[in-house]
This record gives sequence, structure tokens and C-alpha cells, in this order.
Amino acid sequence: MSIFEKRIIDLTGLQNYEFIQFLRVEILDVQGYGPAFFGQVRYALNGVEQDESLPMDLGKGIFIATLRDDQLGDIPRETLEKTLQEAAVKIIEIVRKNPNIQTPLPDYDYLMYDKDCSEEKVDKTTVTALENILKDYPYLKYDELYSKPPDVLKCRVTVNRPRRADDIFEIEHRLRDDTGEKYIVTYGGSSGPGDNLDEVWSTFSLRKFDFQPTKSK
Repeated sequence: MSIFEKRIIDLTGLQNYEFIQFLRVEILDVQGYGPAFFGQVRYALNGVEQDESLPMDLGKGIFIATLRDDQLGDIPRETLEKTLQEAAVKIIEIVRKNPNIQTPLPDYDYLMYDKDCSEEKVDKTTVTALENILKDYPYLKYDELYSKPPDVLKCRVTVNRPRRADDIFEIEHRLRDDTGEKYIVTYGGSSGPGDNLDEVWSTFSLRKFDFQPTKSK
């Protein structure tokens, strides 16, 4: 039985912009954790719904991807980016007021998120513990390049084979037992309207829940 539920928030109340229409937001609500940090915004271009979606950081209230050049046509990129910034603010307002989101969305300030956390000293003990756990999941690998320990630990799929979202939460529980720390889980990847994210995810992150950077004196 799946331990997450996909929440769909309709955006029909949002104004239609000249060339792009935002249709709905899809958010994973994970049992025991609440809504994920990230959502997928489904959209239409000139009235035609697209197979792709635009990922959105719900904590920061910003889109974290944009349209490709071949999708723009005659639309200036400057116009697109201005539209995305304006729409993001309104979409977040709709999401936070929606009764289907019963748990408040995570907020980076609440989690004491620090954009300079990459400068923190690497917690080798935590990384070693995670790498040892991953030995039992041969299709996964610790992503040293994009991780920012001890705050953010990222892993990726390295072998194209069946995968289980439950594995991610098993890994989090095992790491919690080893380190005594609690982590917030997010995962994702490229997906289409008919895809089950539980089966097509390609990356996941473990964000330390009570991370607080140590300030140098």
C-alpha cells in the first residue's frame, strides 16, 4: 500500500496569461511527513495542455524550471520569466488556502535553511552511514556533487530498473536509527500525465529537519 497521496489543486481561479495557462498543482502528501517541498504545475500553451509540467519549490514560492527555447516561439524570454514570477506568488496563495493541504507547507525559514550551508564542514559520519545503507540498494548511489552535508543528502538512480518509493523511506528510517537525526524526504524526476511517480522517480533528497548552521566566532 502506498504511503503517499497525490493532492491536486485546481487553478481555474487563476487568471489566464496571454500565452500560458496554469491548470493545476500536483503535490505529494507523504504519510507521517505532510506535503512535500515541491509540486508539479500543469500548464497549457495557447490553450493546449502540455505533457510536461513545471516544478515549483513550495517553500520558496518559485518555479525551479522554465520553458525550453523551442516552446517559446515569438514570446520574449524576459516576458516569460516575468509571467512566471507573477504567477508563482498567486499560485502559492491558492495552495496555502486550499483545505486539502491539511499540514502547513514546509518553510525554509522555519527549518533554519541557510543558502550558505554548502560551506559547512562535511559530516563524514552521516555520509558514511548513508553509503553503507545504500549497499543494500544497488540501483542507488549517493550524489556527492549535489549533496550539501549535513543539511542535504542527495541520491540518484544509476541503473534503469524497477524501483520503489518505499525504499526511500526505509533508507530514511535506517539513517535516522544510525544518526539519531530526523530527515524530510523529497523525491522526483521526469514524468508525464500517465506516469506513476512511485515508479519513475530518479532522485531523492534527505533534508535534516533541525539543521542549524554553526556560525564562526
